[in-house]
Amino acid sequence: MAKERNPWLWLPSLYFVEGLPYTIVMTVAVIMYKNLGMGNIEIALYTSWLYLPWVIKPFWSPIVDLLQTKKWWIFIMQLVIGGAFAAVALTLPTDNFFRYTLACFWIIAFTSATNDIATDGFYMIGLRSDQQAFFVGIRSTFYRLAMWAGQGGVVLLSGYLFEVFEDYKSVWSTIFFGLAAAMVCFSLFHRLILPNKENIRSLKDRAHGLREVGIMFSQVSIILLFGFLINSFLGWETSWTYVILGAVVIAYLMITLKKKIKEDPDKMNTPILSFFVKEDIWSILAFILLYRLGEAQLVKIASPFLLDSTEVGGIGLNNEQLGWLYGTIGLGCLVVGGVLGGIAIYTKGLKFWLIPMLLSINIPNLGYWLLSFFHAESFIFIGGVIAVEQFFYGFGFSALMMYMLYVSQGHHKTAHYALCTGFMALGMMLPGMISGYLQEFLGYTNFFLFVVISGIPALIVAFRLKVDPKFGLKEK
Repeated sequence: MAKERNPWLWLPSLYFVEGLPYTIVMTVAVIMYKNLGMGNIEIALYTSWLYLPWVIKPFWSPIVDLLQTKKWWIFIMQLVIGGAFAAVALTLPTDNFFRYTLACFWIIAFTSATNDIATDGFYMIGLRSDQQAFFVGIRSTFYRLAMWAGQGGVVLLSGYLFEVFEDYKSVWSTIFFGLAAAMVCFSLFHRLILPNKENIRSLKDRAHGLREVGIMFSQVSIILLFGFLINSFLGWETSWTYVILGAVVIAYLMITLKKKIKEDPDKMNTPILSFFVKEDIWSILAFILLYRLGEAQLVKIASPFLLDSTEVGGIGLNNEQLGWLYGTIGLGCLVVGGVLGGIAIYTKGLKFWLIPMLLSINIPNLGYWLLSFFHAESFIFIGGVIAVEQFFYGFGFSALMMYMLYVSQGHHKTAHYALCTGFMALGMMLPGMISGYLQEFLGYTNFFLFVVISGIPALIVAFRLKVDPKFGLKEK
């Protein structure tokens, strides 16, 4: 048996590195493109599409689950991410920087999503169930620390560097070279520090998983082909055709699977298919998709709102101020909220905290509405809104993470958790894609009010969920 290693030695850095490329692609890229002169609609649309790898990562999760070990995948993917960060730095000074950097961000997104599969699988393999409950807040905190190291520290650094270079392309090139070096160091560290907790699967298991991956990719190919043909025939230039076709295919497959499971349950016992025959699967998926509906819209518009001039309804901060607010006040409140969220579930259980944590992640978004309504200029008021929103976000996000662990229990826990996080990413991607259009149409004030109202659907679904009252409680 592999020697036990204290999770505090490896878990914090593992989840910090899981969160870092995600926040660079999804949040820091928004600020970078804003600095380089792009509009809110363009930024929200193109960066929201970068969620796609996290949406479809369940299609190749069996490969990560069955080929090699999670530790091997973590090491290789983090090396590739480091190389892609360097590629962003090299392509930013070019004339076609937008096209090239987007291509690099796609590489980062796909490798980061694969690293997520391996990291979450390693979490479930390397910890007991009571340890998983205890560390869910810690893991969430370090994941969010990475997000604020990006949105806070990196953005703050960009403000300082702008005073030196006076050119945002040079600023961001320098930053991405630094990120590349950091990722390579993290990959080498994890190669050495992660415990050896698993063995490579048998040839039979690997063949089974690869066959299922082939089936899933064939479904994706059909969606892409028909979407292309429909757009060509009708003369459309929209990506929504693929989204609608994907939703139709998923709904059809789930209805078909429900019928087949009654005929021959054994055939459904595969990493992906077994997930879609879970009891109350529709409620499960609805809750995961809707839990972050408000945040999905807020995260794409909050930074542009804070950076935009007061003449267009924004707050008028610069990069240095924005980075300081998120990197100090936001960071401290996030850490406290995340830790308390994990401890709360550890002491009272997930079922007790599910509704309160859902409310805590949505109600504080009212602060952004207040900022836009009163055209706030007070740095203290702005910082207070960010502090409250981040504290309760850190607290409330623990419930979603723990709920996904809850519904992923069983033989194929790695693949099932990847499916959960894929649907969670879809719940971020689709609202994010239209958030720029909504903001332009509604204006900042009405948009932020709409963000708060967006928390109601998840609350309705939450009352229908069945959760074991003992799940997450400390084992006695």
